Amino acid sequence: CGAGNAAHVFIPYFGNLGYEVTVFAGFRDEAARLKAAYEESDGIEIYDRTDVDHPRTYKHSPRACSNNPEDSIPQADYIIMALPSFAIQGVLRDIKPHLKLGVIIFIMPGQGGVDFIVREMLGEECRAGKCSVAGVIPMPLNCRIDEFGKRVQLAAFKASYDLAAIPAADAGKCAFALSELLAGRPVQPIGNYVGISLHASNPNIHPGRLYSLFRDYTQGKTYPANPLFYETWNDEASEWCQKISDERLAIWRAICEQVPGTGEPDQ
Repeated sequence: CGAGNAAHVFIPYFGNLGYEVTVFAGFRDEAARLKAAYEESDGIEIYDRTDVDHPRTYKHSPRACSNNPEDSIPQADYIIMALPSFAIQGVLRDIKPHLKLGVIIFIMPGQGGVDFIVREMLGEECRAGKCSVAGVIPMPLNCRIDEFGKRVQLAAFKASYDLAAIPAADAGKCAFALSELLAGRPVQPIGNYVGISLHASNPNIHPGRLYSLFRDYTQGKTYPANPLFYETWNDEASEWCQKISDERLAIWRAICEQVPGTGEPDQ
């Protein structure tokens, strides 16, 4: 679902592995623009530099690309939603009437209140065993579109992933499926979705870094240059991030102790 950076990679990546790929992109004219672009260039090309010594290129086109979920969703065994959190509810609403029985929906990244949205939109379907929804952390790819619908750069896959599912009992099968889709890369199931919400990724890093940059801000203050997030990282940012991490870990360990089966304290 969608036509962003990750979708540009997943279309040719999964196609190259032999999967049949279909695309639902419901935002404005995104589907039409994507289809026109890849048809003009005979597919979306990946410049794959995950192996820096042996970069390669390959391309693929989806079997279908539409702003109508009826064209792309009913045949899907797996649905990948690589979307910002504000878009998830609307996309789930659009695809809900067309879901195949037993489908697994992967949401990347899986933070931003995904579990609350899923329980509202697909709670009955998940409880009835009609579908499973899995939130994934971290975002699997480092990538960037070079030209929309035509070319994308794939810099790296992350080394491993954590996953939690709704219902929680489906985490194991969802982790296995995602590992298969990503050529055997390790995927660790977490017993409760709160483990994804407390995960030490952007919600841990961003507040600490931004607080270190702007905690002395007062109305009317200007800065001599646009601060770079990582390139000018300093010890103060690391200290704040560590404090946030310590708090998150303390919460996770307390939950694991009080609710057996949630996960492992050192996970």
